[in-house]
Amino acid sequence: MDIQLFRTFLLVASLKNITQAAEQLNFTQPAVTAQIRMLEERYGTTLFERIGKKLYITEAGRELVTHAEKLLAAFKDIHTAMQKFSDFNLSIKLGASTTAANYFISPALLEFRNRGGTGSVVVDICPTLPVTVKGLLDNTFDIAIAHDKIDHPQIMQFDLSHEKLVWVVERDLFAKHKEQDIGHYPFINYKSGCVYRSLLQNTLKEKAVHTIIEYSDAEAIKCAVLEGVGASILPYVLVESYLKDGSLVELPNVPQLTFVMSIAFHKDKILTSDMKTLLMIFAEYGNMESNLTDYIRLKS
Repeated sequence: MDIQLFRTFLLVASLKNITQAAEQLNFTQPAVTAQIRMLEERYGTTLFERIGKKLYITEAGRELVTHAEKLLAAFKDIHTAMQKFSDFNLSIKLGASTTAANYFISPALLEFRNRGGTGSVVVDICPTLPVTVKGLLDNTFDIAIAHDKIDHPQIMQFDLSHEKLVWVVERDLFAKHKEQDIGHYPFINYKSGCVYRSLLQNTLKEKAVHTIIEYSDAEAIKCAVLEGVGASILPYVLVESYLKDGSLVELPNVPQLTFVMSIAFHKDKILTSDMKTLLMIFAEYGNMESNLTDYIRLKS
């Protein structure tokens, strides 16, 4: 039954005047009368009596007032509760399989705000790609930034940006060894399961590199390299400023490695307007040709 019938009924009961109720509701008088009649027919009883020129509420009408007020209060509570789940208030849950994604995500989020993005964005940096993929599959994440190919039929993936990896050492450690070959330095490696680790395997064997410590996090490795603990390989975006000011030295006598930053989401994911805006921004910020833009436009 239309909730408006109860709103109309309560206003008539309060004013005891159909004409005044019609004016406040911006309805015609016959429309208000018809709504009251619909309630009376639905419950098989008279809700109002007209004696002379005055309108009187019946005992049944007074009983209905009590329940109608509770009904409208509950309806208002439902509306309030559901508002936080509207497209305008939903958080975007964003997973990232690499710390380097922070340098890609931050400017995109700033642009998201500049374009009127209303919802909050919750970013979770994952230790490995499988953890990120699991988050997409179990709906922990709405969107993910990945740095390796995801081989799963339920996941949509779009390449965005081609990123360089650089072999670096702290300048004092470089001055001490005076060597450009990575094999002459203690090496800070990535833990098994990290994508960067798989990229390094052949080079580390060829150069007889000696691993002294392993981390799962590129930021932790960057800190250790800056402290002079050893050499390592890091995404260029993480160390660009340190290379420019001379804090770190890039070792040239090593293979040049790259990785691809991509965006991913479940193929069944319902994309809110905020999600579409953010995805479009990611596509614009990438340095690779991507069909993500066409996909989002097709879904709009």
